[in-house]
Amino acid sequence: MGSKKRIAVFLLGFILFLAFSPGSLQAQITQFSDLDYPYSVQYQQLEDRQEVAYIDKGEGPAIILIHGLGSYIPAWKQTIPALTENYRVIALDLPGYGKSSKDVDSYSIPFFAKTVADLQDSLGIEKATWAGHSMGSQIALQAAIDYPDKISKLVLLAPAGFETFTEQEGTMMSNFVTPQSIKATPDSLIRQMFKATFHEFPREAQFMIEDRVAIRSAKNFDGYARAYAGSVQAMLDGPVFEKLSSINQPSLIIFGKQDMLIPNRQFHGNLTTKKVAESGHKRLPNSQLKLIGQAGHFVHFEQPEMVNKEILNFLNSK
Repeated sequence: MGSKKRIAVFLLGFILFLAFSPGSLQAQITQFSDLDYPYSVQYQQLEDRQEVAYIDKGEGPAIILIHGLGSYIPAWKQTIPALTENYRVIALDLPGYGKSSKDVDSYSIPFFAKTVADLQDSLGIEKATWAGHSMGSQIALQAAIDYPDKISKLVLLAPAGFETFTEQEGTMMSNFVTPQSIKATPDSLIRQMFKATFHEFPREAQFMIEDRVAIRSAKNFDGYARAYAGSVQAMLDGPVFEKLSSINQPSLIIFGKQDMLIPNRQFHGNLTTKKVAESGHKRLPNSQLKLIGQAGHFVHFEQPEMVNKEILNFLNSK
């Protein structure tokens, strides 16, 4: 396989790390609202007319959970039960994903940050911990810059935004990712790339595969594909690394030691996950870093007991 083709294959995996769709599964739904969530979903219409799906469970100090690229609320099912024992947990579907509306004209990291901040305001929460996975962490970091008074602490799980890309690298990614390419990705390649998000794929994550297959038949799947491509562009257009030194909130950074998505091995073969993690840790003034073994990019799902313990220790500390 030539070098250009290897880069193209890897890029597709980076972009579609949650776009998995084995051909042997034939589940179908007609609406995104038909997705089976393990929690009761509520809806909030925000000022920009976006209808955001969210769950609100537990009592105590608030923590808001922000999913990653292509994901949705159920991806937190290994995290939420541990947190709701002593905290009020709000997890949302970002616009374009899950059960939230999918008619956004233009996606950006500041747009996502404002959406979460507006949801927080609508729920009457003055201050909250923001916890994000991958793209969700980049959104949380942007919000800490834009809305520092709304955020008490940050939990950053396999955060996007620590690794930086040149203009040429960004152009290659954005040119490769379009709604059409997302919809046309072969099942075999999607299966292969989905496995790369875990060190060892857990059976408990099988529902994600089934749901991703099912939404292909849903009304407004085109909207999901636009959101996916738009979110990739948003991450490229909204870098946060150079701004990390201005963030003062206590921050917990957690990476899986076997993360195969961060760093991008084709562009940055000289980097390791540890190096990327430490670069962000050093730039964030009030941060602590934890590296979890036997875990890939989906660290909080693959090693929930260890990750939940670290999060709770961090939240309970002064």
